[in-house]
Amino acid sequence: MNICIIPARGGSKRVKRKNIMDIAGKPLIAYSIEKALESKLFDAVYVNSEDEEILRVSEQYGAKGYRRPDELSGDKVFIIDVLKQMLETLGATDEWTVGIMLATSPLREVEDIRGAYELYLQKGAEIPVVSVTTYETPIQLAQYSDDDGRLTAVFPDDYKKSTRSTDHKTVYKYNEGIIFNSYGRLKTQKNLIGERPVPYPMPPERSILIDYPYQFELIKLILENKKGNDGENK
Repeated sequence: MNICIIPARGGSKRVKRKNIMDIAGKPLIAYSIEKALESKLFDAVYVNSEDEEILRVSEQYGAKGYRRPDELSGDKVFIIDVLKQMLETLGATDEWTVGIMLATSPLREVEDIRGAYELYLQKGAEIPVVSVTTYETPIQLAQYSDDDGRLTAVFPDDYKKSTRSTDHKTVYKYNEGIIFNSYGRLKTQKNLIGERPVPYPMPPERSILIDYPYQFELIKLILENKKGNDGENK
């Protein structure tokens, strides 16, 4: 059994109601639903939410709605706990493969979903696979403002060694695009990505997230441009 779960809380703070806001002609969440369905990897695609409007819109685009309990609806609730509750309720067995996609990553392509799944299978479906992208600036060059208001290197040894980006190891961050895992492992994890997962690198241009209004406007421009180009190529 392969299922996809798209968690989508209704109470987003920085961008109000972002999961169902119109972006280039469709609600934001529709992009994740459509790509999951188009991948043809899943027996079912679920949207998990406490919000009835989000669930209704999601069902219009082909997803199954799962209403999470009220006690798992707050902004301090961890996604991993939401997933565990849902999968247990669905009667999942340890062998189920679970794909996790966040609606705030609408630029992922079907090739990313399929590529991550193929990597998961290559590892014998025994290790979680997590989509990642590179940091714009190596974290080895990160600085913070100290008690005196002066910039201080977070990693002083690395910073002293070199301030050239190319002199440091490539580092990655989870880009909220796709995770593949088994329920057997997922239910034992304390966080969403687990320990030492296998990375599936995605390009930065497909890894832009919507956390702030300016990112929403940026992605809107990207999708509208893509929509226009697709129309010209038909």
